[in-house]
Amino acid sequence: MSASLVGSVFERKGGSSAPRPPKLNGTGTTGFPAAKHRSQSAFAKARNEANRADRPTRPQHVPAVESTRSSVTGPSTVTDTGDWRRQMEKENEKKVEDMTDEEREQERREILERFGPNIAEVLRKAREARENAQETTSREELSIDVDAALKSPSTDKRVIKSAMASRPSSPTPGSADGTRPSSRTDRRLRFAELTPKDVHVYESAPPSPRKKALALPPPTPEDGPTVSLGSLGVVAKLPSPSSKHEDPLETQETLEEGTPEDIRRRFFPSAAAHAPSLEWIEASDSTPGAGPSDSTLRFDLTGAPIPPEISSTLPTHLGLHHHAEGSHAGYTLDDLFLLSRSTVPAQRASMLDVLGRIVRKIGKSSRARGKSIQELEGQEADLRKRVLAAGVEAMGERGTLGIKAVEVMWACVVAWDEDLVSTEGVELKDFSSDGALASIPLDFVLPHVSAAFSAGGLPQESLSQLLAIIHRLAQESNEIARAIVDTKDLVASLIQTFILTPYPPDTDSPLPEPFAIQVLTTLASSSRASASTLMGPADTLLRFLLTTPSTSPYTTPLATSLLTATFRLYIVLASYGLYSQTAATAHEHLHQIQQYVLSDVCTSVQLREAWLGLLEAWTTCARDPHATSPDHDILWSQIVGWGWAEDILSLRARLTAEQSGVWSMLWRAVAAWLEGASVNGVRGGESEKNAVLDVIRDGFLNGIEHVVIESCMRELGRILDAAPDAGPKIDLKELSVQANILASAIRLWLSSLPSSSQHGLDAPPFSLPFPQLSQLCGRLATHRVWDHVYSGSEPSIAHVQLRSVSRLLSAYLDMSRVLPSTSEDSWMAQALTVLSRLLPGDDEVTARIISAVANVINPAFMDAHQWQVPSAIWDKKGLEPILPFLTYSLRKNDVLVGSMWMTPHSIQTATTQRLPPLSTCRPTTRSELALPLNRDWMFSPLDYLLRSGQTDVFKSLPSSWDASETDMVRASLLLARVVRQTLTMHSLNAFVLSREETIFGCMKVFMLEHGQQQDSTASTEEVFRDSIVGDSMDDLLGPFTLAASGAAPLSQDSFFLDAVATRFLGPSTPFYQFYTDFVGLYDAISFSNPLFARLILPPLSMRYPSDYRKYLWVDYAHVIRTIKTPVEAVVAGSLEEFLWPVESNAEIISGYLRAITKGHAEGFLRLVAVHHLACNIWPDLREVRGDEGTGAERATKLLQALVGQAGFEGVREVVLYRQTREMTLLPPSCFEQDGNWKFGRREFARRCGGEVKDRLEKLL
Repeated sequence: MSASLVGSVFERKGGSSAPRPPKLNGTGTTGFPAAKHRSQSAFAKARNEANRADRPTRPQHVPAVESTRSSVTGPSTVTDTGDWRRQMEKENEKKVEDMTDEEREQERREILERFGPNIAEVLRKAREARENAQETTSREELSIDVDAALKSPSTDKRVIKSAMASRPSSPTPGSADGTRPSSRTDRRLRFAELTPKDVHVYESAPPSPRKKALALPPPTPEDGPTVSLGSLGVVAKLPSPSSKHEDPLETQETLEEGTPEDIRRRFFPSAAAHAPSLEWIEASDSTPGAGPSDSTLRFDLTGAPIPPEISSTLPTHLGLHHHAEGSHAGYTLDDLFLLSRSTVPAQRASMLDVLGRIVRKIGKSSRARGKSIQELEGQEADLRKRVLAAGVEAMGERGTLGIKAVEVMWACVVAWDEDLVSTEGVELKDFSSDGALASIPLDFVLPHVSAAFSAGGLPQESLSQLLAIIHRLAQESNEIARAIVDTKDLVASLIQTFILTPYPPDTDSPLPEPFAIQVLTTLASSSRASASTLMGPADTLLRFLLTTPSTSPYTTPLATSLLTATFRLYIVLASYGLYSQTAATAHEHLHQIQQYVLSDVCTSVQLREAWLGLLEAWTTCARDPHATSPDHDILWSQIVGWGWAEDILSLRARLTAEQSGVWSMLWRAVAAWLEGASVNGVRGGESEKNAVLDVIRDGFLNGIEHVVIESCMRELGRILDAAPDAGPKIDLKELSVQANILASAIRLWLSSLPSSSQHGLDAPPFSLPFPQLSQLCGRLATHRVWDHVYSGSEPSIAHVQLRSVSRLLSAYLDMSRVLPSTSEDSWMAQALTVLSRLLPGDDEVTARIISAVANVINPAFMDAHQWQVPSAIWDKKGLEPILPFLTYSLRKNDVLVGSMWMTPHSIQTATTQRLPPLSTCRPTTRSELALPLNRDWMFSPLDYLLRSGQTDVFKSLPSSWDASETDMVRASLLLARVVRQTLTMHSLNAFVLSREETIFGCMKVFMLEHGQQQDSTASTEEVFRDSIVGDSMDDLLGPFTLAASGAAPLSQDSFFLDAVATRFLGPSTPFYQFYTDFVGLYDAISFSNPLFARLILPPLSMRYPSDYRKYLWVDYAHVIRTIKTPVEAVVAGSLEEFLWPVESNAEIISGYLRAITKGHAEGFLRLVAVHHLACNIWPDLREVRGDEGTGAERATKLLQALVGQAGFEGVREVVLYRQTREMTLLPPSCFEQDGNWKFGRREFARRCGGEVKDRLEKLL
């Protein structure tokens, strides 16, 4: 039997133990066999195979019997192994030496191709392992087991085991030594040492070079081309027996890490340099300045700008790279706006936060001149609108996103102009000229704000920001304020959230917000309609009148602020005659507060000022019970019964000279009491006035009042001295404060006058420094600050601060009228000066001054100055026919601003308590407001005549008015003459009509005939043909003619005719259209009227566009022959205006040539035509010397046409005309000059042809 069929037979050693019974194979308790799964995991299969391998197997061969020494590895084995290795090394070295260079290079390439470029590193580590094994006998196995391979009898060739295997192989059961561990617990888990060479990058999915490579298993042939990360900065070298042959890997140059070539060699060694597929490597070059986006402004997460030179060097851990393409850190504006619409709320909120921070920085930069972000200059307005739109879009979201949206809106609306938060009394539309606030969809935002107040889901800070947004929108314009009031439940929810807090307050309950009351005050001041709507909600503020600040459940500062804000709201309501019944309904509580204000416990200056202001307002309302709404809401008898006057005067003893603001309000409150007593008291309030004077007279003589007045005037003088001529440097805020104090003192002085002293005074009520007051007010009225405010183009609230100054000037004018030292001439000059300084809200004062001026201009006044006035004017009652027209716009206007000092008239008529924007008050704009008056206000009756079909003024005239159109024109021109002569006599030339204003005023007289039916029999009825009207216009235009001795170049405050005409025509009708109508009317009805013709000439100046000259010289050339105005009668600043620069328009030059050749032009027009023709012909007069091109060709043609068509006189004038810019020569001097210039003209004539030369020979 063969050994393959019958194995070895072994005897079993006998044992003493009895045989065991059979054991069931099942493991369960039920007796059923254990379930077996058909499919097993790889791990389970390996475990089962290992278990089977551990079981004893039946040997197939009889084991050989060996001595024990043969099974033990002794030192001789190691020695034999070492000898074998040394022998192999010698054989290998000899073999290599016998190779040729080509054979060695071939073997080297085969080794590299077979084992890869890391074979040298593998062999080096194998050698180190062997050396360590020899020194350390405790190590059981080596990483590369060469000895086992040498001992195996079946190994007939060398095997090189790769070190890239992840774990060593388990020994096989049939190993040569026949030994193995008795159990798996004796085995140890070993790992090969992992190096960068063991990690590969696959070409099929290259990662970004800025990211770490992913560790993968060793590649297989199916993976395609791969490269080992071991090539990064590591050069593998193969040992070479000959040092004269260099390894090609050693020649690899060391490149800077991160460069495109370094990335290519690391990750794509098989790709060619500059391969098209690797262009993205070139684009990733992070060198500063590379790439088109380097100059793009970027921001970090705090909104701070990152300079481009820094953005490419920031590390990636800052979180500023993940969103961007390329290597630059930071967010561009486009990134921020894109991410602000993200669907991830947290990301969207973060981006809105960054945008809000950026807007705040830009807002601060815009206020600090010269500190703006350079890259965003000129883009601030657009950026503000875009950020605001992003915030509005997200304001309805919940959580952090909604909070950040509110914060962004607050940054764009409030923080952008945070200096304006405390500004009241003016619309702020000028500060939003960029259109940001106008772009807010109020119909969307306001309901959302109302819902936010009602729900209370936002934190208190966000609610306060929404409140600030509402306040800023209310400041913007009266229309927006009205929209806020009309929004459903908005005001109610505002009051419920910020004012109607738990009372008394709990420890955790919110406290009332005084700023919320200020918002209500702003809304009420915007319009009478808004104030009427807020009367109901104002009742909720009565809770703050129940206790004094010292006994309030709130802290004293908070209670004082709440009470002050409440008083200010009541003052605004009283300015419309509203809510004054509170003085009676809450009298007991108000009396308690009054006692607190009058006591030494009260230290709040603001509370005292507000209390005095409220008493002034309610006292004014009581002066005329019919002025309030409803009537008799408060009565004068109640004011007297409450004893307010005595309480006010008792406060004097508790004030110091430093509390000048309280003194001002005290004087105003006392003055309101005396003004009411003059109307409602016995004998004009004589007893009340005497009682007050007895208290205050000594104080103004040498007491605290005197100290306050002296300090105020000294401070005003210091302010004016600091900026005598420069308006921008003046401290307008402090000027307003001091002017208000002084005006209040004058008001008290005027209210103390006896009722009978209207035009004269024996003794003043109390002492004031009258000479110093006169000098100071004169300086204020003529200071350049007014011109600076009106001429500036920047948004400003300067006119609000100048309102106190205008009130001071009007009060002084009233005082000057009754001073015995003031003459009628002086008062007239003062009145005409002050009229131009009054602002909206001074309508009542303006009407009173104009009426007084009209009454002064009478026959006695004119005779005293020897000013001749035709008796026909006095027969029609002088200026009385035009007085209703002069004051109509002051009385009948859709927008009437309340007076700074309330009067019964302003209470009844005021529609708003806020000034319009400054841009509507400038003299070059047309405004619906009557104030401020322009210097040509005397011609306003002509405006109503020209627009008789568009105004209701004629319907409001008294029944006794029977003046004709001619009478009105005569009176208007008389008023203009008197005003000019009075101002000129007192050297107030800045207030005198300018040349352009006078010209346009006279043009209005002629335009009265425009659109009227004309016939041959009605020519005598034309207004401009009236002799008195003609003489008056001649007198007005006389000082502006070239013959006038005072004719001078244009002054700095002169305007062009189109700018002056804008006040009347408006921005939609250009002056050119008015001028064409004027020329057409001249052609139709003038019959060569010389004054009419003179008014056509001013727009022909070279200062104006060529359209005006073309219209007359080309389109209406036939009227040239009718205009025979001499040079000296032309209305102009200088003749040079019409001569220089030289005309270059070909059509107009042809018109000049036609007028000369046909002999149509005479006088001034002929001089102008000759001048421009000569300057376009002769080389010595051309402005561009040496022009041998188009200019010379045109000159030749002009001269040939002139010689061939014009008469002798025309040719002579053009040929002999000589003029210089340095000194203008008038005819005939300009034709009689001599000099060498004639030789040049003779030479030019010779080049123009023989006919030209022959004809000009004698002239030159």
